[in-house]
Amino acid sequence: MSNLVLEYINAQNRPFNAQNIADALGRHGIKKGMAQKHLDSLTEKGEISVEVGGKSQVWYKVQDPDGVLPDDVLKEMEADKKIKAARLAELNGEVAKRKARMMQMAKQLTTKQMNIKIEQLTSENAKMEEKLVPMRASKGTSVSASEMKKMEDEFVKHVELWGTRRRNFNDALGTIMDSTGQTKKKLGDELGFEWDDAKATEKLDTYKKTVDTIKRKRAIEARQKKFKRMVA
Repeated sequence: MSNLVLEYINAQNRPFNAQNIADALGRHGIKKGMAQKHLDSLTEKGEISVEVGGKSQVWYKVQDPDGVLPDDVLKEMEADKKIKAARLAELNGEVAKRKARMMQMAKQLTTKQMNIKIEQLTSENAKMEEKLVPMRASKGTSVSASEMKKMEDEFVKHVELWGTRRRNFNDALGTIMDSTGQTKKKLGDELGFEWDDAKATEKLDTYKKTVDTIKRKRAIEARQKKFKRMVA
């Protein structure tokens, strides 16, 4: 049994107490008391080492003195390890930078793709220049500030009228649907209603944004005029 204990300690190569040995080799019939005897016997023979701390004892494999390096060699190896670790970190940084550069280059166009793109843009530019020729030749018609204001007023008026009529229609239609229980589509088919499609709704939303821009511009102009009168 002592040989079994010795083989186990040498194989594991870590500290054990008697209870550890009993737990590990209990299936072989070795209890704590027997483990203690085997450990003491092996210690007396010099086949294992023991550390005593108060009432506790810890046994471990006898270390080969030839396998222990001198302190100066260990220090030299530790210093070399730090140098190599620093170099490794430096190399990892370079690798990361190169990978990032390669990813960036992969997103860029190849020479062939760039030539195709240049030809495409050149063709598009030529077509646009052709359209600009009559515009550049024409002197055009200037629009006065008063005429611009009049056109803006008409635009705002019609957009708001469109929105108001649309809202009133939807309110009335909602009331009819609630009272009759019919769907919007069914009412439209029976009464011949027509309403704005998705494209028209999108246009109205765009026009409303333009109206808001006009009103904000007018408000700014009004404040500027008021300020000028105050400081005049």
